[in-house]
This record gives sequence, C-alpha cells and structure tokens, in this order.
Amino acid sequence: MPKLKEDYTKQEKINGVVYNMSPSANYRHSIVNGNIYGKLREGLKGSLCLAFMENLDYRYHVEKNDDYVIPDIMVICDRKYLKGSAYTGVP
Repeated sequence: MPKLKEDYTKQEKINGVVYNMSPSANYRHSIVNGNIYGKLREGLKGSLCLAFMENLDYRYHVEKNDDYVIPDIMVICDRKYLKGSAYTGVP
C-alpha cells in the first residue's frame, strides 16, 4: 500500500546520522527556489548540464559510506553518475 503524505518525511544522512527534513519549507522558500531553478535552466540551454530542483539525492563519498543530502537545487554536467533518484559523482 502506498504511503500517505502524512507518513512521508524527507531525510538526509550526514556522517551516519539521519536528519528529518520535515516539515516542508514555506511557500516563500519554494518561490525563491523556483526562480533560481528557472534562471539556471534557462542559462543551461544548449549545454549538456541539467538543473534539478529537490527530490534528487546527492550521495557523496560512496566508497566510504551511504551518506546523502537532498539539495534544493543542483546542476549536473556529468550524467553518467545519474542513477534512479540519486547522483553519485562530483557536483
């Protein structure tokens, strides 16, 4: 059975410690993120780079641990490290 929205919490794992990212940011935060994302996406047209807005895990030091963060906005130019819902390369 799918999780209900109330059951879903966004989390990040840093140095082995899991941090809840809930409650969600307010609407002002979303407006700012959307504006930044839009400008980045516009500026990246014609390049190999992609802009992502939330919901993409950045897994760093995968050779050492399974830590991850979920940046508000991320630009990725090396797509070979994109797998599923995560990016594991150098930002």
